[in-house]
Amino acid sequence: MSPLFIVIEGLDGSGKSTQIEMLRDRLQSGAAACYLTAEPTELPTGKFLRSILRKEVKADPRTVAALFAADRIEHLFHPQDGLLRKLEEGYHVIASRYYFSSLAYQSEFADPGWVASLNMLAKRTLPADITIFLDLDPEISMQRISARGEEEELFETREKLAHVRESFHLAFKHFGDGENIHIIDASGDPIDISDAIWAVVEESF
Repeated sequence: MSPLFIVIEGLDGSGKSTQIEMLRDRLQSGAAACYLTAEPTELPTGKFLRSILRKEVKADPRTVAALFAADRIEHLFHPQDGLLRKLEEGYHVIASRYYFSSLAYQSEFADPGWVASLNMLAKRTLPADITIFLDLDPEISMQRISARGEEEELFETREKLAHVRESFHLAFKHFGDGENIHIIDASGDPIDISDAIWAVVEESF
């Protein structure tokens, strides 16, 4: 079985972390090795981005878009922890966010064509075998974010999340040619959502 590169996308509060862990458990129950990762990364580029998202550092939105693309390049090519390296080592790689997140989150503040051009290297080098978008109404997303009791990050307002959701759908339409993209309703029971994701993954084996 060839290792799969699976990306889970969605609004904040859509249940990405839960679904990634459930998918990992299902793959590992079949003796498959899995590597979980996320963007922004834990590499220096990603740590700086996180400081911007937490509003600790101010940056021009175009800088943020360029930093996400730079962090993605590090994520791809890092000699120990890179996506290509982990796939080469035989791991199924499950990532929370990839280049569709850049198009969805940055297109409000920077030219979408420019953001797309920044991410062409990633798209040409390693498109995901499967992209799952956990689709959720922004109102439910905000309720879940509020329930966490954490300080809201840069994009966590209802208006921003509504724009991001629409932008994800546009990104899939205009930047997703030839890709294996599945949109799954994320408002239901987590086990039902996990079953729907697993059905998609099984088709790829």
